[in-house]
Amino acid sequence: MKRSHPSSTNRIVPDAPPSVPSAPLYRQVREDLIRRVLKGEWGPGAMLPSEKQLAQDYGHSQGTVRKALMQLFDEGLVIRRSGRGTFVASHAGQYKPASFHPIYDNGGARVVEDASLYVRCERIAAKERVAAGLKIAVGAGVSQILRLRRSGSRTAVVETMYLPEELCPDAYALVRRERPQSLYALLEQAYNILITDVDERVRARLVTDDEAALLEIAPQSPVLEIERTALSLGGHPVEWRTMVCETSEFYYRRS
Repeated sequence: MKRSHPSSTNRIVPDAPPSVPSAPLYRQVREDLIRRVLKGEWGPGAMLPSEKQLAQDYGHSQGTVRKALMQLFDEGLVIRRSGRGTFVASHAGQYKPASFHPIYDNGGARVVEDASLYVRCERIAAKERVAAGLKIAVGAGVSQILRLRRSGSRTAVVETMYLPEELCPDAYALVRRERPQSLYALLEQAYNILITDVDERVRARLVTDDEAALLEIAPQSPVLEIERTALSLGGHPVEWRTMVCETSEFYYRRS
């Protein structure tokens, strides 16, 4: 027997493609909550309405809303604080994306962002590899950021990062001025963009001459290259980067 709900002019109906069978109700609520965050209704760190209020908004049971919120929590997209409520995840809060920093030294210590040296920040036109990673047109404007991550007295990682001008206008100038410990925290603060996941590809290759000079290693040495696309809430590409590290003292490990 179908369960009916009273109609309401304030009821929020999640979008569903007519040619695709309807997803479970809690999945519809989850997807619509993500849509509302992306539209700016709640920014990173903002508190969501109560389960009771959301249930009234959607015309569903509190159990359905609770299941949607629990899935968002399990995915790391929201934070639940006892006695206070549910909040959109934030790099400035309890959300600690340790898995975004996958390089370790041989002693097991993570090579972190706060030991970084910014070398170059400029606006360039996206070449094919960058454009493919960001899903933008070749020649579109991007901010290019070259950064070295240090471990003790030596350079562990050479990072080249690209941010689309359409999403992050003048990011190169902002990074040049702020020299942030965390690039993803800066994206949240300046552009209201929360990085929630990364897609990485790892390959071994020989170092280029420029990389060898920055890493202070011999030409033609083996290195590990991590190619990463950073995704915002909703799975949209926000940043594309390469991370190159020397392999005798450092290794890659996803948490």
